[in-house]
Amino acid sequence: MAQETAISAPIHRKVPMKTRIMWGCGGAADNFMFNVFNYLYLWVYVDYFKMNPALAGIAVAIPRFIDAVTDPIIGNWSDNFRSKWGRRRPLIIVGTICCAILLPLFWVVPFVSTAQNAWYCNAPFFHLVTMGCIYACAYTLFVVPFTALGFELSDNYDERTRVLSWRMYIGLIAQAAVPWVYKFSVNETLFCNIQQGAIIVTCVMSVLVIILGFMPALGCKERPEGQHQPKISLLKSVIGAFSNKVFLRICCCEFIVILIFGMPMMIGSFVSLYVVCLGDQSLNANIVGINGSLGSITCMVSLAIFTFLSQKLNKRSAVICGFIYAAVCYGTLWFTLDPRWPYAQVVSYVFIALATQGCWLMIDSMMSDICDDDELITGMRREGIFSSVLGFIKKSANAMTAVLAGLMLEFSGFSVETAKTVGLSDAISFRMKAIMVLCPVIAFLFGAILMYKYPISRERAARTRLELDRRHATGK
Repeated sequence: MAQETAISAPIHRKVPMKTRIMWGCGGAADNFMFNVFNYLYLWVYVDYFKMNPALAGIAVAIPRFIDAVTDPIIGNWSDNFRSKWGRRRPLIIVGTICCAILLPLFWVVPFVSTAQNAWYCNAPFFHLVTMGCIYACAYTLFVVPFTALGFELSDNYDERTRVLSWRMYIGLIAQAAVPWVYKFSVNETLFCNIQQGAIIVTCVMSVLVIILGFMPALGCKERPEGQHQPKISLLKSVIGAFSNKVFLRICCCEFIVILIFGMPMMIGSFVSLYVVCLGDQSLNANIVGINGSLGSITCMVSLAIFTFLSQKLNKRSAVICGFIYAAVCYGTLWFTLDPRWPYAQVVSYVFIALATQGCWLMIDSMMSDICDDDELITGMRREGIFSSVLGFIKKSANAMTAVLAGLMLEFSGFSVETAKTVGLSDAISFRMKAIMVLCPVIAFLFGAILMYKYPISRERAARTRLELDRRHATGK
C-alpha cells in the first residue's frame, strides 16, 4: 500500500454535479430499456402463451447474439463519427427514440394460439426473434456511445469511480421501479390479462425512456481530442482492443461470471413462483417487487461502500472482496427459498445486492483506466471500441445463458402444465434449487481468482495520467 500511494494522481477539475446527474439519467433509461423486457417476457411468452421454455430461451438468445455482434460495429462507428454535436450524442438520441417506439411492440403478438407449436410454425417465436433483433440494434445504438461518453467524463483514478457511480445511483432508482411492471401487468382489476397489461405498462415506460435517454446527450460534453484524431478501421480497432492484456483479463472475468451466474436465472423465477409461492402469482409478484425495490436501495449502499473501499485500498481488492461475499450470500438462498416463509428470500437478495452492484461499478471504473493505458500505447482515445467489445463479451455470455437456462430448466424436469395442475415433485424442486444456488457461487469464486492479478494500481494509473497530460500539453 505504501508503494502504491507513493505517486499522487494529478489534480484535475471535479466533474460538475449537473453533468453527473444528466449522465446518470441515461443509466435509468438503460435500465428501463433492458430490464422491462427481461422482467416480462418469461411471464408473457412462457407462463401465459405456454411457449416451450427452451424455445423461448433460443428466441431471446438470437437477438442477444445480434446485439453482441453489432456492439463493436457501433463502437467503432462512434469513435470515428464526426459532427458538430460530437461523436456520441447524436447516436444516443437516435437509439433512445428507436427503443421507446419498439418496446411495447414485443407484446403485440400475432397468432398466439401457435405458441406451443414447433419453432417453424410458431408465430410468437418468430415475432420474439424478429422484434428482439431490431430492438437489439436500437439498444446498442444507445448504450455503446452512452457508456463511452461516461469513460470520457473524468481522467482521475478515484474521481472516475465517483462519476461513474451516478449511472448506477440513478439507474437503481429506475431498477427499484422495474420489478413492479410485472405486478401492474398481472393486475386483474386494471387489465384482462398479462399481455394487455404488458402493452399498456410498457407504453408508459417508453415515455420515461425518451425523457431520461435524452439527458446525457443534452447535458454532457465530450473530449475535444477525440474529434480530431484519425479514423481507424473496425478490424484494426478490435484487434487493438484484444491485444490489450489488461482488458482481456476483464473480458474473461465478465464472460465467465455472467455465463455461469446467469444460467439459473430462468430457473430462479420458477423456483420462486412454483416452489416457494406454490403457484400464487400475486404473492410471487409482491416478492419480485419487494426484491427489486429493496435490492435497489441496498445497491446504492453498495456503491458507497465500494467507492470507499476502492479509495482506501484499490479497485482490484474491492472487486475480489465483493465477489467472495456474493458467493457466500448466494449460498444462503438454499435455506431462505422455503415455502414455509416465502418472504425470507428477500433477506438473501438484499445481501446479494450489497455485494454485486459495487463490483460492476469497480469494473466500469477500471475500464476508464484501461482507456488511458491504451492511449499511452497507441495515442488514440478509443472508449467506444473498448466499451463495445466488452459489451460484445457480456452480451454473448447473456445470449448463451438464455439458451442454457431453457435447457437447464428442461433438464430439471420442470413443466408449466405439471406445476400448475399437480405441483412439482420434491426431486424436481431439489434439482431446480441446487442449480439456482450452486451456479452463482461457482461464478463469483471464479471471478475473484481471475481478478487477483489485475495490474493497474493507483500508482500505475497516476504515472499514465501524468504522461498523457504532458503529451497533451506539448502536443506530442
